[in-house]
Amino acid sequence: MSERIRDRYWVVGISKRMLAAVLVITLLCGTLHAMASDDAHYYVDLYDGKTLTTVYTDKTTVKDVLAEAGVAFSVYDRIDDSRFLPGSDESAITIIRPKLVGVNDERGTVYFTFDGTVAEAIELAEVTVGKGDLVNYSETTPVQDGMIISVARAFPLTVRYHGKNISLQMAVGTVADALKKAGVTVGKNDVVSLDLNEAVSGGLVIFVDEVVYKERTELKTVPFDSVIKKDGSLPKGETKVTTKGENGQNEVTYREKYVNGKLLDTVQVAEKVVKKPVTQVTAVGTKKAYNVKAKGTPISKLGTVELDANGVPKHYKTVYSGSGTAYTGGTSTATGRKPAVGLVAVDPKKIPYGSKLYIVATDGTVYGYAIAADTGGFIYDGRTIVDVYMDSYDDCVQWGRKNVNVYVLE
Repeated sequence: MSERIRDRYWVVGISKRMLAAVLVITLLCGTLHAMASDDAHYYVDLYDGKTLTTVYTDKTTVKDVLAEAGVAFSVYDRIDDSRFLPGSDESAITIIRPKLVGVNDERGTVYFTFDGTVAEAIELAEVTVGKGDLVNYSETTPVQDGMIISVARAFPLTVRYHGKNISLQMAVGTVADALKKAGVTVGKNDVVSLDLNEAVSGGLVIFVDEVVYKERTELKTVPFDSVIKKDGSLPKGETKVTTKGENGQNEVTYREKYVNGKLLDTVQVAEKVVKKPVTQVTAVGTKKAYNVKAKGTPISKLGTVELDANGVPKHYKTVYSGSGTAYTGGTSTATGRKPAVGLVAVDPKKIPYGSKLYIVATDGTVYGYAIAADTGGFIYDGRTIVDVYMDSYDDCVQWGRKNVNVYVLE
């Protein structure tokens, strides 16, 4: 008992003694001789737990004093009579009453009566506390009646922080407690695999992963489409690109997921057109060319061409089939050249000026090598494809209107 408590108990004891003295004095009519005649009585302090009782007695043994005071105790109780001084007012008797205590571990609970500290109770129960085990009371705590002392056994668990393992031993606690014990601070980008309030258990693995999202953009080429359109103005089988295709370009945005610094996933989140692709259009001729066999000497002496067995050019870029007329006279062509046999009028939108040609009629008549140098009024009727130049009106009449193949050489 502390000195402060003892002092308080001492003051209470003195007060009772003073009260008793007054009563005695009153009963004996206040004479000094009467007080002296009661020398055999003295005061004894009885400490029973937190209770202090002062007994005025003339008994000289502890047993008799306790009996006179009416104190009951069991066989488990102990008497501390180290301060009992018969006949002295400084006498004191302490009654030590053991408490019913239980010590619990994985094997169960052992109950016994005991008065001491938690550590002593654990030792008495033959329970070993290992490293990491947890006791629910401090070792130096005095036991209390009905106290259950529990020893929770430590178990292994793992905190996997940013890909690295931290091994722990814990007896009880939550995920948050485990992280604290591992020295882990959860950052703003960290994701914990379990609820922080979840209780931990043996073999548990708690993942703490840093998850960061990043966005990036890149330019993506968009291939152009191609379409084919039939063109009745082109000879059958002939193709011509009328619109050149161009690739487009899109800006694509991706969201990347990094876990502990490593790229784990990539998802496209947006796409913006930067440049639209241009569809390539290819014309395919459906107009059938006349099948002719040239005969006779070419009218034009402007040049020569390598011919096949049918008298038509072996090599040419394209061929136009249609109606051919003849004209004569004039002083100048549309290109500024002087009219002459071998210079012909064409539709320059279809056959550009300067194109090298070879012209054969379906009846076998050969106009021969020619150069596109003039424009004729026929370009507006849509029926005539060439107007060949002749030296005379009679030659024009003799030519008349013929179905011809105009071979474009270059």
